[in-house]
Amino acid sequence: MMKRNYMCVNCMEPSTSLYQRYSEGVIRLSNCKKCGEVVDKYVEYDTMLVVIDLIIHNISAYRHLLYNMKIQSHFRLAVIFLFCDAYDKWISGRTGVYNIYDLEWIFYKSLLQSSIEMGTYVGLIVLCEVVFHSHRLERIAAVTKGTIIGYYGNVAVVFSIIFRLSNEFSYRFVTQFFIFISHFQVQRTLYPKLPAAVNFTIVTCGVVASMASGFLCRHLLEY
Repeated sequence: MMKRNYMCVNCMEPSTSLYQRYSEGVIRLSNCKKCGEVVDKYVEYDTMLVVIDLIIHNISAYRHLLYNMKIQSHFRLAVIFLFCDAYDKWISGRTGVYNIYDLEWIFYKSLLQSSIEMGTYVGLIVLCEVVFHSHRLERIAAVTKGTIIGYYGNVAVVFSIIFRLSNEFSYRFVTQFFIFISHFQVQRTLYPKLPAAVNFTIVTCGVVASMASGFLCRHLLEY
């Protein structure tokens, strides 16, 4: 069986292990051969502490999540993020509408728009990977899964429901900016050798293309 390769969350040096197990409940974290630091300090962190570091966009937390953490189902996460975004759009679009069939149709339109927006962004990032970097299916799958993770900010819709923030400009600006930064951090994690300016440009182009496709979808569905 092939050993899984991990990454040092400090310098991105590959590592064959995150820790050595001496007995049940007794482990010793592995040190990076390049920088000498612990390969992945998050191994011993509670999930909530990892989430906090993700919220403040700590690049080490993104490296832990994308390279050293085994996520069971990226498809399930993609569906959750997709429906969160669609629900957020539906809340904003249902203002003044009371007919149950119209509300249902608005949700379907919102879901389609969210699907197109997410598909456009992920597709553009994958296209860049195929054209400029690698054709290996394993790498393409890793880029796709990592890019999907960047949408975790969509779950903020829970707070918009609780505090009725959906129609507030400040809420929408903050959430969209948060998601943009998370995409940027994911891009930096997936392509650490690229300059930050290049990663920023790629993410910006992807976000603009995503917004444009969503606008076009909404415009066509209104006819």
